[in-house]
Amino acid sequence: MPVFTLAHLSDIHLSPMPRAKRRDLLSKRAIGYVNWHRGRKYVHRREILDLLTRDMIDRNPDHIAVTGDLVNLGLPEEFLRAAEWLHHLGPPSQVTAIPGNHDAYVRLHPEAGTLHWQPFMEANPDGEALMPTPETRFPFVRRFGDVVIVALSSAIPTMPFIAAGKVGEAQRIHVAKALEDFGNQGLFRVLLIHHPPLRDQAGWHRGLRDAGKFTQVLKKFGAELILHGHNHAQTVYELDTATGTAVVVGVPSASEAVDGRVPSARYNEYGIERTDGGWRVEMVGRSVAASPEHVWECERRVLRAR
Repeated sequence: MPVFTLAHLSDIHLSPMPRAKRRDLLSKRAIGYVNWHRGRKYVHRREILDLLTRDMIDRNPDHIAVTGDLVNLGLPEEFLRAAEWLHHLGPPSQVTAIPGNHDAYVRLHPEAGTLHWQPFMEANPDGEALMPTPETRFPFVRRFGDVVIVALSSAIPTMPFIAAGKVGEAQRIHVAKALEDFGNQGLFRVLLIHHPPLRDQAGWHRGLRDAGKFTQVLKKFGAELILHGHNHAQTVYELDTATGTAVVVGVPSASEAVDGRVPSARYNEYGIERTDGGWRVEMVGRSVAASPEHVWECERRVLRAR
């Protein structure tokens, strides 16, 4: 199997923000709207996102994974703009997306929200043959040779000042079976989730509510690589499982520009290669540098050597 390259970015927080109508702000959106105009719009900058994504597209990875928070307040027009942005990254066959907590900011009928992203949030034919997608749409599976992507949703509507998520029992059951079956077939299993999946990776008000139960699934059935966002930070954890070590990687926001933070906006690219003893995975971090702004290789690290 040749090297399969998978690019991962998250927490897009696409700007500029559409104009909100008064009736749109009669909800949790009102607080988010104030927070956006008081500070977040200076942090999540479109020019930074465009710089980063141009670099990523120029490197021509085999596939791109976007792990949520494409929008900010869940305004209907935001979902349309995000759909256009996803198509800019590439065709749905080459781009996989899942929702984050901001994409479920308020309860919204799917036709006005994430349904616009449906081509990017559904199984490909090879994945559907491995595991039919449940009626709830998550998890869905995409297969590329010996690499299989299992895409989850941890996005749930919450009260103001809460950014927590949940996988839920139904998804855990499907994921457990998928991980067991795909592991028995010798496939490289990549899990996509927005919230950090392990206990204590985030506090109660913004963490995964069922992280303990989800971690038990991971420990029992295993995975090779788990990619998430949400914390706006680069983190790498190793989780011992029944089938070996699962590497859990969080990536910073792809649009965040904070003075003094290095790296700031970033995406990661993974080179996945089968070896005689198992799998080799090399992570290359690409980040936006200041003065002048450009994208540079900020990290190169072997995550798995067998």
